Amino acid sequence: MSTTDPAAERAKRRERAGDRRFLAAAIVTAAFMTACAVLLGLAIATTADMLRHYSIDSAFDDREPFPMFWGLGTIGYLWALGTAGTLIGSIGAGWYFDAYLGGERQPRILASLAACAAAVAIVADAPTWTAPLKVGIALDPVFHEDEPWSVFGWIGYYADIWLPAIAVVVAGLVVAHSIRHYGRLRRQLADRSRLLVEGRRASGMITGVAARTTVNDQGQRSTIGYVVTVRYTDAHGAEREATRFSPGRNSMPTSDTAEVLFDPRRPGDDDLVFIALHPDPDPPEWIGAPV
Repeated sequence: MSTTDPAAERAKRRERAGDRRFLAAAIVTAAFMTACAVLLGLAIATTADMLRHYSIDSAFDDREPFPMFWGLGTIGYLWALGTAGTLIGSIGAGWYFDAYLGGERQPRILASLAACAAAVAIVADAPTWTAPLKVGIALDPVFHEDEPWSVFGWIGYYADIWLPAIAVVVAGLVVAHSIRHYGRLRRQLADRSRLLVEGRRASGMITGVAARTTVNDQGQRSTIGYVVTVRYTDAHGAEREATRFSPGRNSMPTSDTAEVLFDPRRPGDDDLVFIALHPDPDPPEWIGAPV
C-alpha cells in the first residue's frame, strides 16, 4: 500500500502542470518510443522474411535472409530493443504528458505513433526480402533434389504483400480508434467546461469503493485505481447514483463525501455527471464517464 500523502501529491501535480520542461521531456520520450517502434517493425519484418525464406527455398540455400549489422544476434536485439523501448517509451511519455497537463485526460496519440511507425518499417522492409531462386520450386543447390512449393510456400511467397497490408490496416484501425476517442474526449471536456459555469453542484455520499488491480507476469498484484460509487440528490430532489473510475494507486478517497457536478436540465444523463473526490478540485480532477 502506498504511503504517499494525497494532498502532497495534488500539490506536486499542480506545481508540474504547464511546466514546459515536462512537455519537452514528453516530446523527446515520444520520439524515442517511435524510434523503438520502428525497430519493432523491423523485427517483425525480418522474422517474417526468415520464415518465408525457409518455406520457399531449400534448406541448403545458404543465403542469409536477415540483417547481420549487429552480428548473429541482430534479430534478438531488434526484438528486445523494439519491444522494451516501445513499452518504456510509451509509459514515460504518458507520464510526462500527464504531468504537463496536470492530470487531464489525454488523447491516445502514443498508440497511433507506435502503430504507424511499426507499419512504416514493415512496408519499407518488405521489398528487400530474399527472393526465391525460382518461383514455385525450392531449388536444392547441393543435391539438386528440387521440390515444388506447398500451399504454405505460396502463402509465404506472397507474405511481402499481405503482411505489409495487414500492418497498414492495423495501424489505420488504431488511428481511427484514437480519432474517435479524441472526439468523445473533446465533447466531454467541453461539457465539463460548460457545467463548471452553468451546472449544479451537490454534495454526495460515497457508498462504495473497490480497488481495481492488475497482475504482472511474476504474479504480483498492484492497484491501478479505484471504482467509486457516489449517491447524491439532484435539483429536483431525486436520489441518483454515479460510478466512476479514479485512476492511480494514490487516488483512494480520503473521506466519505464527494462533490458532484451535473446538468440540472438533464440530471438523468450520466455522461453529464462529474465527480470530484477532493475539496476545491481543479478542472482535471472532475471525473467523467468513460469515453
